[in-house]
Amino acid sequence: MNQWKIFIKTINIMGKRCFLYFLGILFMSIGWSLFAIMTSLLMKNVVDAAENGNATKIPLIIIGNIICGFISLVIYRGAAILYNVEAKRAYANLCKNVFAKEIKLPFSYYEKHHSGEFISKISYDLEKMGSIYSSRLRRAVAPILQVIVYLIPMFILNWQITICFICVNVCMLIINTFLIKPIRDVSKKISNSNRDMTEKMSNLLQGMEQTRMYSAGKETIEEFIKENENFTRQSRKKFLFMALLESSSKGFELVCALAFLIIGIYFTNNEYTTLGSLTAIYSLYGVFSFQFLQLGKYLPELIGCLVNAQNIFDFICEDIEPNCWYEDIKYEDIDNYYVKKKIKAEQEIIIDKIDFSYRKELKLLHNFYMNINKGECVAITGQSGCGKSTISKLLLGLYKVENGMIWIDGQPYLKINNMEIRQKIAYVPQEPYLFNDSIKENIRIGKLNATDEEIENAAKIAHAHEFIMKFENGYETMVGERGNKLSGGERQRIAIARAIIKDAPIILLDEATSALDNESEQFVNESLKSLINKKTIIMIAHRPSTIALADREIIMK
Repeated sequence: MNQWKIFIKTINIMGKRCFLYFLGILFMSIGWSLFAIMTSLLMKNVVDAAENGNATKIPLIIIGNIICGFISLVIYRGAAILYNVEAKRAYANLCKNVFAKEIKLPFSYYEKHHSGEFISKISYDLEKMGSIYSSRLRRAVAPILQVIVYLIPMFILNWQITICFICVNVCMLIINTFLIKPIRDVSKKISNSNRDMTEKMSNLLQGMEQTRMYSAGKETIEEFIKENENFTRQSRKKFLFMALLESSSKGFELVCALAFLIIGIYFTNNEYTTLGSLTAIYSLYGVFSFQFLQLGKYLPELIGCLVNAQNIFDFICEDIEPNCWYEDIKYEDIDNYYVKKKIKAEQEIIIDKIDFSYRKELKLLHNFYMNINKGECVAITGQSGCGKSTISKLLLGLYKVENGMIWIDGQPYLKINNMEIRQKIAYVPQEPYLFNDSIKENIRIGKLNATDEEIENAAKIAHAHEFIMKFENGYETMVGERGNKLSGGERQRIAIARAIIKDAPIILLDEATSALDNESEQFVNESLKSLINKKTIIMIAHRPSTIALADREIIMK
């Protein structure tokens, strides 16, 4: 995608309000330019009046210019408020789009991408793209508008001198444009390096124990240091290019000042212009040249930020999870199929001859069939890699089966959306995620409007109430990041309490006791016993004590 298309997509984020945004930039530029023009005309009129010996007009000239200058500043300030409001609104819309996209992405995206990649997008690329609205675009557009406004009185005062100065500044602008490509390229490298560095930092933080215990941890640290050095190296290159821009701008300012003195003396001596007009042109030329050179400076910076915008748009363009994975499938005789299969009401779940694979060349499930009755407790067992956890992902609607169909409550997944499927199932994974909040709020996630009494009852059923009350703050105890202040068994029982309070007809446990010690396993099994015959329970398990709780065992091969 070329830079122009990226720019248009960036502006489209604002929608119809982009008109107000650009209106703010326009009047900011005009208001500030008019103030500079008023100052220059004041100098011209004062010099001309003094040169002609007519000092009586000077007070009136000063008063008139002060009034006009005040009006121009009011225009500038009002436009600045409008611009800043719309810029912040645009950035807020951008953030909303990115975070909304993050929620809608399919589960497969997170299995294929490192969490550090997303963190890099919201901490670096998103911020850089947001700076387009807050400053970069204005700094590239405002100089153009201000230069146009300054040229009008400069041409009126003396068009020959003005043309000479335009030629000098155009040369400078052309030189600056040669730095656009290297700045764009190095900006992309910095973004990629920041992503890799964030990923490695995330690995270090999440695997701190392994980092300290194994020699590979030192290699991870060295990789981070190496990537950090690469980030520093690329940043230095960008600073070098920006320094070249700044240096060339300052050099041309000096050249232009010398050129003005030579041309101004020549035109004044030959009476092509008055001293007052020359003074006004010189004062205008200072701000004109500054803005002209600013265009050459900030345009490459804007191009660099568009590289980050490209990364954000690539993320936004990722395919989202559909409301129903099977909405493109049409079973015209679905009702007849239902009758032929004679699906009974007591059969809560039927997995009907499904095929599934993560990779086309390796089929994980083929013609797989399973039925679970309402209120039944079933243990799914089998060797590692046979597809037990994949069954849970398919039941939760995280993936789409390739052939066959899954039925729940007498309804095929074809007829219900993913949200309805997940409302029917309470899921307890092997390593439940607890948020860095209180125990009470972590349980309440299962039912956001749950009362404190409901939370306590769920904790009692899950055999969690006793250990919770041993804490000084009870249910208000903070669990720490990922629940690291609690033991594995305590985290698991809170997760079961969360599943209980959801009050879904089906509870799905994926290796819920595999990582626990015997005592913790016993507590969790006691929790599960209290749910048997009350809910339909599917346990993916391999421990004999857990399997023994089930009404029957389904062995996968």
